[in-house]
Amino acid sequence: MIRRAAVLGAATGLLTGATLLAPHSATATGELRLSGYDAVVAPGAMPRFYPIVESGTTISGKVVVAVGTQPMTDPEGAGAGFPAGYRPGLGQCTQPAGYTGVFVCEGAPYQAPNVLVPATATDATLYWGFAYIPAAGDLDAAVKAARSAGSRPADGRHGTGKVTVKSRAHALLNTVAFDLPAVPDGGTVRQRLRVHANDAGRLLFRIDRAEGQFIASAPPIRVDKVATGPGAGCEIGRTTVPDTAVNHLVCSLEAGDHVIDYELTAEKGQYAQKLQAFTRYDIYDQGVWDESDVKHTSAPFAVQGRTVRPGHSLLGRDTAGRLWTQSGTGDAARPFDERYEVGPGWQTYKTLTSLSPLRQPLHYRSAVRPSAVTRGTGDLVARDASGTLWYYDRQFVHDTPYATRVRVGPGWNAYDRLAGAGDLDGDGFVDLVARDGSGGLWFYGGTGRLADGNRFKARVRVGGGWQAYDRLAGGADLSGDGRADLLARDKAGILWLYKGTGKAAAPYATRVRVGGGWQAYDQLVVAGDLTDDGRADAVARDRAGVLWLYKGTGAAAVPFATRTRVGGGWNTYNLLF
Repeated sequence: MIRRAAVLGAATGLLTGATLLAPHSATATGELRLSGYDAVVAPGAMPRFYPIVESGTTISGKVVVAVGTQPMTDPEGAGAGFPAGYRPGLGQCTQPAGYTGVFVCEGAPYQAPNVLVPATATDATLYWGFAYIPAAGDLDAAVKAARSAGSRPADGRHGTGKVTVKSRAHALLNTVAFDLPAVPDGGTVRQRLRVHANDAGRLLFRIDRAEGQFIASAPPIRVDKVATGPGAGCEIGRTTVPDTAVNHLVCSLEAGDHVIDYELTAEKGQYAQKLQAFTRYDIYDQGVWDESDVKHTSAPFAVQGRTVRPGHSLLGRDTAGRLWTQSGTGDAARPFDERYEVGPGWQTYKTLTSLSPLRQPLHYRSAVRPSAVTRGTGDLVARDASGTLWYYDRQFVHDTPYATRVRVGPGWNAYDRLAGAGDLDGDGFVDLVARDGSGGLWFYGGTGRLADGNRFKARVRVGGGWQAYDRLAGGADLSGDGRADLLARDKAGILWLYKGTGKAAAPYATRVRVGGGWQAYDQLVVAGDLTDDGRADAVARDRAGVLWLYKGTGAAAVPFATRTRVGGGWNTYNLLF
């Protein structure tokens, strides 16, 4: 990873793609002139020891390079060679017998003798000298000339260079402190970075969302009005915050202490969120990507605004057995956006249900496997034809929303209805209700276990008479008391609400009549908050394939507002949940 402009510039001829891959033509004209250079490198880097070709050609001659741990002033080679642990590479050069730390590069002028610096290297300095000789020149004389090149003026045929290795401990002496007050909704705040640059280098700065929070689309926040002191210069890269990849500021700093100020201006209409500042400080001409930079991360700071409510989505299995996620928008007029395929093969299951509504994941920059963080966001259970129940843990992994299934156990074909119940007993884990063939309803409390198939506690009988119902749907609070409730439709098409009590022994209160006419629907799902008003909603599909939204009111007596048509074509699915 070559970064410093003096090393990267095409005029230098050092380590650019053209220099390494395309030697000068043998017909190049002009006097041969070579020059050395100095470089600062990181542990793990592979610095070169070959002069820059300023002009002319060395096609007919040789370049002799000598490397050592002392300045190139002794023709006999005091300190010749590399420190212990350094691994030299020849490129297209050779190491003549009888000479320590000497490379002979013959023919093309773009040879690459180098060395692999140990990853654990401490601070060190490697000196090198070079001398050009004709093809038939005296090798011993050339070696002595290279080893003593530091005691004579550089003349285009002789010269020196230096490779300074700065250890990880040295790099960590460069520090950044943050002064990051909250950003007001519709206002401006000035923030500050305090940089102790033990070494000259380059500072990369960006702002991104803090992890572990719900996020929502909001008007932009802009960074501008950057101010620095002497010895520092900054350019604005990306102007809008947050950003996951592009730097907002790129600053070149001389050694010393620096203060860098900038302003963040938020347009009105922000959602409350937490942001963090991330910096990388590079002191090297040649480093190792993502290892040698010194990284600092600020504590989260606030953007003020309205509370972000978690969004919800819907799952559907099509007639080919593929499972799809219908993404929620939070907009009652258009509650669903494009769909995403979870995967094929789900027709193997006779019953599928989410244990709670499918909720948007928290923001994380990397994959989050099943854990306490993913609990309550839409775990699935699925029963196959043999009666075995399988558990699918939700995870926050791109394109893989569910982890590999875990076997719960056999015998679940004793039940003709399974329904996700949400956290019915208030212990923080999602639960399941199951109806047996005689109409008995059973409560299975979740254990929250992840390591094995022991996902549910011993069942508790809720009561009998549940054969009166041909559809059950639950998992969220419909009555506004913070407890998960259950909807049940009887065979006459009347819908009933069972308020949750929070008690495992008697999880439901006496039923409340919602209304009649619900026999028009062949699918009914309590889908969570689809309309961004903080209340759980339901969707129902009629037998023509039209989906209807029932906005929740949060009142048990009248739990839903008048239905709203979502759209047709939903009969592509044989199951919604």
